Amino acid sequence: MSTPSSLIAQDRKLGWLLLLPSLIVMLAVILWPLIYSFFLSFQNLNISNPARGREFVGWDNYVRVISSKPWWKSWLRTIYFVLADLLIGIPLGLGIAVLLNRDFKLKGVIFAIILFPYVLAPIVNSLIWKLIYDPNYGFLNGILLQLGLIKEYIPWLSKPSLAIVMLIIANLWQGTPFAIILFLAGLKAIPKEEYEAASVDGASGFTSFWYITLPHLKPILYMNFVMKTILTFKLFDIVYSLTGGGPGGSTEVVGMMIYRESFEFMRFGVASAMSYLLLFLVVVLVIFYSWAFKEEKE
Repeated sequence: MSTPSSLIAQDRKLGWLLLLPSLIVMLAVILWPLIYSFFLSFQNLNISNPARGREFVGWDNYVRVISSKPWWKSWLRTIYFVLADLLIGIPLGLGIAVLLNRDFKLKGVIFAIILFPYVLAPIVNSLIWKLIYDPNYGFLNGILLQLGLIKEYIPWLSKPSLAIVMLIIANLWQGTPFAIILFLAGLKAIPKEEYEAASVDGASGFTSFWYITLPHLKPILYMNFVMKTILTFKLFDIVYSLTGGGPGGSTEVVGMMIYRESFEFMRFGVASAMSYLLLFLVVVLVIFYSWAFKEEKE
């Protein structure tokens, strides 16, 4: 007769056997490319000159990247996008989620409109904004001209000082619905009894929000900070579709620079070094977020 411990052991073996195909696929499509690109970052490989072959250069690719001024400029531009997502996108998503958490007419329709950018493919979002920003027949120029706010059409994506701001707006429009979904899920999980008790005690709406809503949403805030930082640091599609990194490299972010090094200049060793430097910074930020959002032990 089988004992409970033997049954548990059999269930575990069956579970691992069922997971094995998925684990093999994950190792093939995730782990192996990570390992290969890591070793590639220590080599000088340019497929435009295959006769030269590979050359082990140690840390030269990393030193070359770190000592490059365009690399640090692309970092600064990427930081602009990340800060906009964290300081504007997250509070905006929280505010909209609080409003959507209430019952009102046409709530489903408004919710669908708000989430519309999230369900679209990133390239479709980019093409929509390209039409909006078009200097000749774009919606933005047309509406501003009719309202009398501008006297002539503005080339939004052709001016370095305006292009990055326009890209940040497009990125916020695409990414904020993700924060709204997470915050709505967190708001639905908060017990209504706590708000009722606070109301009986005479607490105002702001007091209830500060002492009840925000503490409950702390894990959601942490998740938003982590996910938005990761997603924004690998930003590529909007920049590629709208400006291609221009004008004059004024919107070239880290993802765009890695793409150029890989598929335009064919310097895969340098591009791999850039990718791992990006990964290192993101990991450091995630660790910092874990420390900052760590719950205090009683």
